[in-house]
Amino acid sequence: MDVIIEGQIGTGNQDEKMSDLVSTMVELKNCATPVLRINDQNSDLSGRILFSQGGFILGAKLGMTGESGYEAVRKLLAIEVGNYAILDPARKPTTELNQALWLSADRVQAALPHLPQSPDSLIDKPDSDGNQAAYPRSKTGQIDLAGQIAAMTSPKSDSEIEALMKGRSGPEQRQTTAANSASRRYNQSNWRLIKFVLQMGLGLGLCYLMMTNSSAMWDGTVKICKSFGFDVENNALFSGFQSSMENWGKQKAQELKQKKNARKNNK
Repeated sequence: MDVIIEGQIGTGNQDEKMSDLVSTMVELKNCATPVLRINDQNSDLSGRILFSQGGFILGAKLGMTGESGYEAVRKLLAIEVGNYAILDPARKPTTELNQALWLSADRVQAALPHLPQSPDSLIDKPDSDGNQAAYPRSKTGQIDLAGQIAAMTSPKSDSEIEALMKGRSGPEQRQTTAANSASRRYNQSNWRLIKFVLQMGLGLGLCYLMMTNSSAMWDGTVKICKSFGFDVENNALFSGFQSSMENWGKQKAQELKQKKNARKNNK
């Protein structure tokens, strides 16, 4: 958390009183939920208090014991000598500090330094006529579900239950397929074997055609090339390559004949 302001708490001229510090927290405009961190100089007591725009204290938590709620607020605001820091949580979560106490900061400031045992007199409640609270509550993203839960748990007629259930999706339905369905008959190992056999058959077939019908395949290649505008028969490169291959083949055949004749003579 970023530090906005820090200083000392005490009775000196340069120190701040706790009531002035609460007033400073309320007057902050650039931070929606400022956090007040307090450390007691005379003990190990320390903790943080969460404020909200509109002048409210939402909760607190002690550092050593982990105690939270109104009692933590009461102990921290009773510190007379120590140091403080006002923090901006930015986007960091403050859930552990938020107990939704909704204590009026003005009432807390007026009751300092001795806060009451019960927070009832400090909570911002609606007035006796049922109107809204005197201090407008800021939007903190929390939703009060107490009324909705009470309405759902109270007895209802069939029409009211149907109205509540309207718009809800039905129970989840599981769709299963039979063991002999097409989606379950696929076998990857069998498919690999079939693919290998097909590839080998195609390769052997091409080799057989090249060995037995070399002239026919050459004629077919010539026709295909001519259809695309390439005359390989009268091309010096191809004709020279073909003649050189023929001469090489004749030379190899003659060498084989000579070797056979030499073996016969040696016998």
